[in-house]
Amino acid sequence: MLSTPDPIALELNFIPQGEGAIIRWEAAVLGVRLSRLGAPIPPEDVALVLRALDMLQDPDYPLARTAHQERQFTLSSDERARLADLKLISSHGHVVNDAPRRLGRRLFAALTEDVAGRVALDAVRDHALATGAPLHITLGFPPEAARLAALPWELLWDAGPAPLLLGRGMQGSLTRRLDLAQALPPPRRGSGPLRILAISPMAGIGPELRQVERAARQEALAPLLHKGLALVHELEPANREALADAVSLHGPFDIIHFYGHGRLRGPEGELLLDTPRGGDWFSAGAMASLVGGVGLVALFACQGASINVGAGEALLGGVAQTLVAAGAPAVLGMQLAVRASAAARAAACIYHALATGESLQHGVALARRALFVSERDTTSWFVPTLYLRERSGGPYCLRPTLPPSTPNAAAQAQRSQQSVIARGGTIRALRIQGQPGSTQRVYASAGGRIADVVMKQGVN
Repeated sequence: MLSTPDPIALELNFIPQGEGAIIRWEAAVLGVRLSRLGAPIPPEDVALVLRALDMLQDPDYPLARTAHQERQFTLSSDERARLADLKLISSHGHVVNDAPRRLGRRLFAALTEDVAGRVALDAVRDHALATGAPLHITLGFPPEAARLAALPWELLWDAGPAPLLLGRGMQGSLTRRLDLAQALPPPRRGSGPLRILAISPMAGIGPELRQVERAARQEALAPLLHKGLALVHELEPANREALADAVSLHGPFDIIHFYGHGRLRGPEGELLLDTPRGGDWFSAGAMASLVGGVGLVALFACQGASINVGAGEALLGGVAQTLVAAGAPAVLGMQLAVRASAAARAAACIYHALATGESLQHGVALARRALFVSERDTTSWFVPTLYLRERSGGPYCLRPTLPPSTPNAAAQAQRSQQSVIARGGTIRALRIQGQPGSTQRVYASAGGRIADVVMKQGVN
């Protein structure tokens, strides 16, 4: 079995300056470099661009079937003009299908416009490619860098046919870190099957869609459950009281998995839970009180990792950011709306990686690649956003690595036997190679003869 080289860690720290930033690049193969970053997008257009990307997450776009879609898909003449300036809208007034690629190239161009930044990134990428090691990129944002942190940096895309994280035959990861003046929680690594608390409220989600999500998730996790690598506690009903009881009586969980509605209300993020009379918006601050001891909070909710750049530049107001600031060591959130199929596919890749001792960064990278390849419109792969608290930039794991699987005894015995039969002829010389304990037989039948056979241990 071939071993994978240790990841190449590249850290970019954003220091806001005017509408742009000074970026501090740091890597073992690079040392420390500084570069300047201009505003990749006019600050006043950031929220509009994110809304345009969000439209593409709806498979019906641009056809509005509901009143909600009509409101979501309608752009004013001024908004269409601003998107046209950014080359993100067609002559028909619709967001272009390849808007993610166009925006990714715009972000890449801004990041590498300064020669120092371009040289730094090229050097680290070339080193990773030459050594066959995965590239782990960490972006560090201070609380005052809300507009920069709101941009979908996961989309970085050079002139090649695939984005930076998936191009050149590499498997890269991109993690975000909030640079806060707080102590870090201790590393968490348990043993045994992953314990997952699944929260899937009915509020705001039709029974058909909810069943589709649950069926897709159960099918995706079935291999882990069958092998005893995961245990799922389904929260029923998905309300405040049941959530508090589950965490108190059955916790701590390795993973809290949420699929449902999220929103930004002003600078604060909220998740929608159930009540007997409908929905109950649960604040990120209240959720933060429940994440102690949890290894990963996975929020497959619209705007779970969004930042409201028009509400006081509050970087810490989103659900994911609030949970990280409250001490959650790892939070996976969605920076846009997320499809049920994409959520289930991503969860399967990530949880399988964690259950078998792989890193969270590796699992998210696998999820991105799976979504990029499986979706014809390639619009979901960049939506997951990973926040980690620790500053090392190293792999984040919840379980020790499992040893390579070995074949069962019956299969091993079957492979360790071989027979040679001489029928009606003569075998004059034969050399058989095999491992110790293997069974080698030579037969003569129908008048056949065996003249000279040598048994030799080992293989070439």
